[in-house]
Amino acid sequence: MTTPVVQLQSITREFSGTVAVDSIDLTVPRGEFTALLGPSGCGKTTTLRMIAGFLEPTGGTILLDGKDATTLPPERRNIGMVFQSYALFPHLTVEKNVAFGLRMRGVLAAEIRTRVAEVLDLVGLAHLAGRKPRQLSGGQQQRVALARAVAIRPSVLLLDEPLSNLDARLRVQMRQELLRVQRETGLTAILVTHDQEEALELADSMVILDHGRIVQQGPPREVFQTPATRFVAEFLGYENFLDLPGRGPVTIRPEHIGVLGPDREPPAGGEVIDATVTAVRFRGTDVAVTATTGDRILHAVTTDDTLRAGAPIRLHLPHAQAIPLPGDDGDARRDLSDSDRQELPA
Repeated sequence: MTTPVVQLQSITREFSGTVAVDSIDLTVPRGEFTALLGPSGCGKTTTLRMIAGFLEPTGGTILLDGKDATTLPPERRNIGMVFQSYALFPHLTVEKNVAFGLRMRGVLAAEIRTRVAEVLDLVGLAHLAGRKPRQLSGGQQQRVALARAVAIRPSVLLLDEPLSNLDARLRVQMRQELLRVQRETGLTAILVTHDQEEALELADSMVILDHGRIVQQGPPREVFQTPATRFVAEFLGYENFLDLPGRGPVTIRPEHIGVLGPDREPPAGGEVIDATVTAVRFRGTDVAVTATTGDRILHAVTTDDTLRAGAPIRLHLPHAQAIPLPGDDGDARRDLSDSDRQELPA
């Protein structure tokens, strides 16, 4: 059996008596792309920094390639890091930025030239080798940062919100580029992000954290389609939460709720709710509808662009699409005040 690249065993980190990461166990297999996902203050960046060696755990063990690395300094961990801010040297050319880590490791000059050429070709920047960072676009700078991290041939590539500074169109493009590089090199990668779409597209495994604990992990499709708690469902964009007769607390995505015309018979196997439209938002390819009935607020998606606020509406909630929610374990969760949360790394 292949030794996992990263193993976290009961890893804990406290800041001034406040627990930021709470006894996490995590295994990252070789060649896998893992995403650590969660809101600000959940402990994802703190976890990444402990793997990198920038922070030391207050409890637990970090194994890298099967060896205890809990107290090893960053330079002895063979880890590549791509930061949100790129962290390029402004006075160095692209070529010299990429070569920097290799020089620090004492790699011979001929080997440095070979590796730099290889990774610049990999990220499509060979023609810009002589430029300075200020002469590059944001996407090009991010590619340089990625090339620099890959050039050292790390055991694991750590990515700390690497695309958050890019505009929406470029983020989509860079996701594809990042995934291509990871697949072509076979690198083990760990991504920290608060963007569920980014994690769903890139990751082989999604790990969702809340209040310093792992609340769900697994393949992206499995996590997305069967959220384990209301917190996970809300974080992944589920908006409808209700009790169905005989089923208890459930969630259902807006696109699974049917909007029925006045003369249309509802399909079998579901619940029909009469409600009143309170908001309509045209989104180009569809219309998002918010409706209320009693104290319940429901969100649906339709192609009917004739609906208006105040109009009656019939909604069909198919039982087959309703996901049971066992509920969050309130006793096990540790609440953070706003001031505590602001003091903690993300």
